[in-house]
Parts: sequence; structure tokens; C-alpha cells
Amino acid sequence: MSETSDDTTTAGDVDDVGTVAGPAAGPMEGRLHPSVIGLWTLQAFAPLAALWIASSAEQMVAVAAVAITMFSSWLRWMRYRWRIESGQLIIEHGLLQRTRRVIPLERIQAVQTVRKIRHRVFGVVGLRIETVGGNESEGQLDALKPALAAQIQRRLLRTSTEVAQPAAGEPEGTVLARCTPQMLFVAGLTGGRVGAAAAVLAFAQEFAGERLASAVISAPERLGVTVLVVLVALGIAAAFAMSVVATALTYWDFTVTRDGDLIRLRRGLLTERRDSVPLARVQSLTIEENVARRLLGLAAVKMVVAGRAGEDEALTSTLLPIAPRAAAFALAGQLLSIDDLVEITLRPMPPAARTRRLIRAAVAVVVATAITLALLEWPLGLLGLAAGVLAFPAALGAYRALGWHHDDRVVLARWGWLIRHTSITPVHSPQSLSVSSSPFQRRRDLATLRLEIARTRGAADPRLIDLLRNDAERLQRTLVDSQVHRATAGASVRTDRA
Repeated sequence: MSETSDDTTTAGDVDDVGTVAGPAAGPMEGRLHPSVIGLWTLQAFAPLAALWIASSAEQMVAVAAVAITMFSSWLRWMRYRWRIESGQLIIEHGLLQRTRRVIPLERIQAVQTVRKIRHRVFGVVGLRIETVGGNESEGQLDALKPALAAQIQRRLLRTSTEVAQPAAGEPEGTVLARCTPQMLFVAGLTGGRVGAAAAVLAFAQEFAGERLASAVISAPERLGVTVLVVLVALGIAAAFAMSVVATALTYWDFTVTRDGDLIRLRRGLLTERRDSVPLARVQSLTIEENVARRLLGLAAVKMVVAGRAGEDEALTSTLLPIAPRAAAFALAGQLLSIDDLVEITLRPMPPAARTRRLIRAAVAVVVATAITLALLEWPLGLLGLAAGVLAFPAALGAYRALGWHHDDRVVLARWGWLIRHTSITPVHSPQSLSVSSSPFQRRRDLATLRLEIARTRGAADPRLIDLLRNDAERLQRTLVDSQVHRATAGASVRTDRA
């Protein structure tokens, strides 16, 4: 490595696989671990296996394909290098077409450690680097020794490199929350992963076509009602079992720790993932409670990190998959430094918001009744009126779910009936604030205040739905004034330091 200027320290000697000796404040560079040759070859195992099975030629064809794949992986490894210098991560790779990707460190939002089964075989880990506004992981280092990966991770997130490394298997920092196997079992039973069974049925329908449909229609006659009921019960049990297994595999040993200004997440059984997210880049937290979990006093916590992307963004947005409701709010309060978060009482929306929902329910009942009258004879056509048994309680539940709170630290907004969302947004997070009012809202002097944050792809901005229009505009001005004051104070501090 070349010498640097006097005010920059070097990272010490680097060998061919990127092991670094000495202080880590200066530039770092290296190659991936040689085991990546085997990892890349294993990634191509499925198509190679298909070639082996489908080929009518001698097995030497498949052996030659494996050899070619290993050779190309070796060439790829030889040309793949990474370097951290001058506030940038530089990744260079490619044989015929050379690619040089430069990622400024200030654009990095999160760094994820991935340890799949094939990584464990070789004793290495992979790093995924995500940046502001990226549509996928901007940088990948597929095979590094764990100690080196931890050092690179700290450098990329610009945290202190002098923090002692944790003992093997121990999480970094202070443990804030952990999910036990018992809680993951409950999460599987009460979560949304029962849809995995629906995916299996959809695949079966696609594969079997009309035969599956005819078998279902003729089942009562062929099997009898009792046997059919037993089979349906077994199917439901299988769906819940699949949900429990999928939840356990995904969130096994889920641990949330705080290491200085970093949030560290660890999860996964077959594929272990570790996320490190700067706390300053968390834009908003959301407490989610579906009907089943509300009855049990449980909730999940999701987070929005500015501009985060990646292959599994929906998964990495989970800050805590399940916990008692008080513990979920306590975790959010710890991260946002709000001790009394769980004690905050939300203000209800005005009665006009309830009227809007009741009118919607009445319209739904009228439409349902009109449809049943058109399809069925009198008096069966009046069955549409039965929709009111669900529509009006749902409308009242949706109104009761609405609520909001604002102080000089945070804005809270709550909405949703089947799945209740409580967003917790620091007052400095919104990039802009908009007040909108539909024709139906204007008739009742209502409006919606949207907190437009630098949100994750696929996430929604927090919204205060059906506020009185004067309240919405007043809160908008208050939040804008607060942000202007904060920006002015920050500029003054920077000027004084200069």
C-alpha cells in the first residue's frame, strides 16, 4: 500500500485476502476470501445439476461445466478488489468488461452481514451495502473473514474502530430486546405468514388445473362430510404449522442491540443475517397490532430507514417481530430517547370523521343490497342488508383507531382497524409536510396531514387522517417552524466551530 500524507494513518499491511494488521484509521484494501470461488460455484449448482440430469451425453459434460464454472470463478476472484479510502468504498471487478463502483461513505444507509449455510462451511460471511436511493444492494463483498467484515462494517458506518470486538456468538453493544422461541411460536400463529399455505395451493392449482377443482367439488360426495371436515381442519393446521416454521427460520434468535449510535439486528436460523443501521438515519418507527395480537396484548415494531433498498427490504424493516405491547413501545422510546412514550394519550379525531365512516358503511350496505336484489328473488334479495352487521361495527372500529399526538419531540399518528398502525416520527424527520382535503373532507372541514419522510421503497408516509382542517394547517406550520429553527441553530453551531 502506498504511503499517505502525514495526517492520514495507514491501515497496515494487507495480504491477498484482505486481512488487515495494525490501526484501521487509514485506507484499507484487499481481495475477497479465496473461498468465494467455491461459493460462486455453489451458486451455479442448480443449473449445473439440471444440465447433468437433462443431458443425454456422458457425465463428462457436466464435469466439464463444473470445471469451467470453477475456472471462471477463479478469474472473477482474481479481478475482484475492494478499497476504502478518501471517504469512499471502491469496488473493482470484471475481466473483459471492467467495472469500478465508487460509493461515498456518507451515502451508506446500512450494512448487512449475511451468513448462509454455504458461508458457514467455509467460515466466512458476506457484506451487503445499501445506500440512499438505491434500488438494490449497491455493493456486495461475498466472502470475508468475520473479524475483517466487522472492521469494514465499522469503517463504512464511520463508527469508532477502537470498540472492543464481542466474544464469539455474543451480540455487540447493549441488548435491548430478544425474541424467545416461545414468542416466535406465537408470532407464527398470529402473523401473516399463513399465506404461505395459499401460495402452495396456488402452485397446486397451476400444476393440476381443472383436476384439482373437480376433485374439490366432488369431495363431499366421495369422502363424506365428516372426512371432509377432518381434511379441512388438517389443512388449516398445516397452514399454521408452515407459518410457525417460516417465522422460526426467518427470525430465530432475533436480537436487538444498541452499540453507541448503531442499531444492530441479528436473526435467522439457516441463513443468519446481521444488520447495522445508524440510529440517526431511522426516519420513523411503527407499532403494528393485528386483531389477534391486540387481543393478546402483543405488537410488532417496524422501522423506516432513509432510502433503504435491498433484496429483502420488507424483512429488514422489522425492528422487533413480536413482543408485549408495552415492551414494543418501550423499545421505540429507548431508541428515540422518549421515556414516557407508552404513557402518551392520543387525541381522537373529530366526530365528523366518524360520520364519514358511517356514511361509507351505509353506501356499502345499499350497494350490497342492490346486487343481491338483482341476483336473488324476494325476499332473499334482502340478504344484502346483512352486510350492515359487519359494515357499521367496522366503521366505528376504524374511527376509534384514529388518533394523533404532537409535542416538541415527536408526532404520533394511529390508523387502521384490522391492522392498527401507530407511527412514531421525530419532528425533525419529515422532508416536507402536505395538507390535502378531498371534496368529501371539505364538506366537513376535514383534512389529512402527510409527513413526507425519506421513506423506504414500498413504505408509506405517516398520515394524520381526518384532522380538523384548522388543526392540520396549524400543526403543519408548527412543524415547519420547528425545522427552520433547528436548521438555523445547527448552522449557527457550525459557524461558531468554524
